[in-house]
Amino acid sequence: MSASRFAGGFEPYGRGRKAQMGALLDQELLGRLKHYKRQVAKRYRVVEPDLIERLLPEGEPLFVSPKLDGELWFLVHQAGEVALVAYNGRVLEGIGALDGVKEKLKGAPDLVIAGELVAAPSTGERPRNHHTGAALSDGKLEPTLSFHAFDLAEEGTVDTLLLPYETRLASLRRYLGEAPVGPGGLGVVPTERGAGSLVAQRYREWIPPAKYEGVVVRNERGLTYKIKPTMTIDLVVLAYGERITGDVRQVRELEVGLVRDDGTFQLVGSVGTGLSEDDRSRWHARLAAVETASSFRLANREGTLCRFVKPEIVVEVRVSDLLSTDAWDAPIRRMSLAYDSEAGYRPLMETRTAVMIHPTLLRERTDKRPDALSAGISQITEYLEGVAIEGAGAAPVRATSEVVRRDIYVKETKGHVAVRKVVVIRTNKDREGSHPPFVVHFTDYSAGRKTPLETSLRTAATQESADRAVEAWTAENVKKGWTAAGAAGAAAVGPSDTTEVAAKPKRARKKKEAEPGDRASQDVELLEEE
Repeated sequence: MSASRFAGGFEPYGRGRKAQMGALLDQELLGRLKHYKRQVAKRYRVVEPDLIERLLPEGEPLFVSPKLDGELWFLVHQAGEVALVAYNGRVLEGIGALDGVKEKLKGAPDLVIAGELVAAPSTGERPRNHHTGAALSDGKLEPTLSFHAFDLAEEGTVDTLLLPYETRLASLRRYLGEAPVGPGGLGVVPTERGAGSLVAQRYREWIPPAKYEGVVVRNERGLTYKIKPTMTIDLVVLAYGERITGDVRQVRELEVGLVRDDGTFQLVGSVGTGLSEDDRSRWHARLAAVETASSFRLANREGTLCRFVKPEIVVEVRVSDLLSTDAWDAPIRRMSLAYDSEAGYRPLMETRTAVMIHPTLLRERTDKRPDALSAGISQITEYLEGVAIEGAGAAPVRATSEVVRRDIYVKETKGHVAVRKVVVIRTNKDREGSHPPFVVHFTDYSAGRKTPLETSLRTAATQESADRAVEAWTAENVKKGWTAAGAAGAAAVGPSDTTEVAAKPKRARKKKEAEPGDRASQDVELLEEE
């Protein structure tokens, strides 16, 4: 199979090939994909179904499409080549969903098209996110994948997000055409132009029969509205975060969890929305009276430690959705806890779970008990389909990370020793789904700088891509005057004294940038659990 302009380290995947997280070679492109995701996420609004016509804007065109339950991926067209790329650096090439796309885009400029990667289950039910995750893990399921474009992120050198959505939609249709949701297809998600009444009509047609996950509405001002059924979960209050203003103490948020069949507790997140100021004060007085010990420490959103309470209170929480994988497609894990009335809580291990999206506290459920029957983990098993619900027994033995490369460079300026350092770590945990194969850690320290210690982190799918990241960093950051640490009389790194460099601009630039320093020479701890 020919080499790829997009990634290295491919492995066979169905009819095509797949490169794992961090494999994308074009780091500038990767940054743009992440930027798109951040920018679009800021413009999302969640609308409850019964508020459709009240909250959606009037007097302007709306673009209505079904909400598909898959993963955000990008169709990238560069120099006549095409691939599907995720914002975590995964790459797919040659799969069935890309059949004929290169011919469709022949003569088109370079493009970046955002869309939903969806896997159709064999059962005939509507596609769900976990079906996509399963298909990406099993090459036999590659034919079930389809890609449904919903936005034009880049067209040549044009930042198309500055254009009206109707213009972007017309370009998408010209390039790809529309395609129904189904195995192996690629096209623009079916989209209609209308008003709030059309949105309400489509919701009634699509959602009660479970045809789609919800309805997506876009307007010309760049806002995207998601309309989907909400769900409620009964959870046990395990801890709380404090908000202290002068002499007033209130609850900032409740830390909540589910009960496993063995009686242990699974943390799933926090909820603070839905509490009035009076509620926060009343909850604080009540929870402070039932505080208990815990050998597990949990920080709240302000970075202070939560206070654990006896597991006696059950609350009902409304969520817009549950999420079982993170931005790297790795399974989300949270701590499981055992509780003893005398010793309090003790941590067991991090186990698979789903976390809450847009949680809102509705009420206390005084009619329910804090047990597996009333507040059990079975409430989220649908979101962990295909994964056995783990017990919370002894922690598994995990592979140990190892340092495979460490480069250190020093430079003395005005009595201060500056240090720049790079460490490459092989995690040996990539098959667990919790870590990338390689992590590259860069350190830059300067005692005379406003922020003396600066660090950055990169992930890589292979040793070769990690080494490329190191070489690029070295070329940019290790120049004239730097020496490799550890060897007596090490030769200067960078241009020689005879290199033609304009001296005054060089000195001025170095003074402006400031120098890194010596704390960076400390060993970097191997990356383990959070």
